[in-house]
Amino acid sequence: MKKVLLCALALAAVSAAERTESPLQPGGRDAAYRVGPGDVLEIAVFEVEELSRSAAVAADGRIRLPLIGPVEVQGLTPPEIETKISAGYADGYLRDPQVSVAVVDFRSQPVSVLGAVREPGVYQLLGRRRLSDVLALAGGLSEEVGDTIRIGRGGDGEGAGELQVSVGALLSGETTPQNDPYIEPHDSIQVGKAGIVYVLGAVGRPGGFPIKDQEPMTVLRAISLAEGDEGVAARKRARVIRRRDGQESEMPIRLDRILEGKDPDPTLEANDIVYLPDSKLKKSLNRGSEAVIQMATGVVIWRR
Repeated sequence: MKKVLLCALALAAVSAAERTESPLQPGGRDAAYRVGPGDVLEIAVFEVEELSRSAAVAADGRIRLPLIGPVEVQGLTPPEIETKISAGYADGYLRDPQVSVAVVDFRSQPVSVLGAVREPGVYQLLGRRRLSDVLALAGGLSEEVGDTIRIGRGGDGEGAGELQVSVGALLSGETTPQNDPYIEPHDSIQVGKAGIVYVLGAVGRPGGFPIKDQEPMTVLRAISLAEGDEGVAARKRARVIRRRDGQESEMPIRLDRILEGKDPDPTLEANDIVYLPDSKLKKSLNRGSEAVIQMATGVVIWRR
């Protein structure tokens, strides 16, 4: 079910991208967008080409126009800016001026999206958007997504601080302020990645594997993701190397007894390393934990 929902978010990204590929037109889809510093406006004055131009909103929230000088536009929508500019030109300059305003470059409402998404980066909010909308702009969640999304919010108001959203709640499809909150300009969205376990040694495909789907990762499940042992593994000498608080510890496991159901299948933690020595190579049997950890650092995470 989680994979289906992840695909749905990825498909939503396509439609979200289509909505933002071209400049939005005044009175249309950007009618509710409120302009801010850095945005670039295209201003057209009907039948007065000399007054038509592009104008960037300055840091003080104003644009500079011929004849009427600085115009405060920060916080206004394109239709409201049209009305304000028309009033300025009507005051002693033009008879019944017809003005249109379009935002051609959105720069004032950035949010950053990092972590387990397909296309991390900085995106512009085009009007009021929920978390799911912004994640869709970033290509949707990747398959290594963890359990939690953190939203960092700056400023000195009541909304400052950090919000946490459960990935499971977001994927439930229920739209609530807790499950799918509105995103504000300058928010930082950090999508947590699932923990990784590593399987090394005499297995079909050594590598790192994300702990996904909120299911426990056990030794046997990890080895199956690594395409099983190659039939030459020293199953009686397998071990789990665990790194916690900068300390390493080794836990010998009898893979032969686990496979026979005589020993329990241990649950692994993030960053655990399952190591199956090759019974044909004496050297591999004697590898210390430090050597195995060095092997793990060179492993490229395999994604299903």
